Amino acid sequence: MLRRASVLLGLAVLLSLVFPLKGLLAQSGARAFLGPVGADLMLLCVLLALVPAVGLFHDAHLARRIPRWNVWVALLALSSVVFLLLHFPWSLELAVSYAKEALPAGMPHRAILSAAELGARIGVLVSLVGVLVNLDAAPEMDREDSVRRRKK
Repeated sequence: MLRRASVLLGLAVLLSLVFPLKGLLAQSGARAFLGPVGADLMLLCVLLALVPAVGLFHDAHLARRIPRWNVWVALLALSSVVFLLLHFPWSLELAVSYAKEALPAGMPHRAILSAAELGARIGVLVSLVGVLVNLDAAPEMDREDSVRRRKK
């Protein structure tokens, strides 16, 4: 169950990176209209991307094809969670305060957090490709599906 959830979350994060919602809102001036929202816009994109991710997940029968826990599945889960945590306002504030304390005074802590987000994005992309390359063989079709196809 946890493997399936991590792959589904990874798919949603990857699909959310396709939506240019943040840039569109910045260019249109709607960001000022929306005001401070409880969550970052990237979280909204991830929630919107769950719908096509669930569709892809069921269409490709990924629930039955995901390999046992391996490095790619673990890296996908870790990078997806890091990506999402860097977009929650409370966890971002916590990370900024920790970076201020842990890093020397001359190091820009915002640049470090931006690099961590970029690393999480690249981690999602690479690990999801690793998971999809290592999928098990396609499951055999149910008997009813094969009978329906023969009738057509």
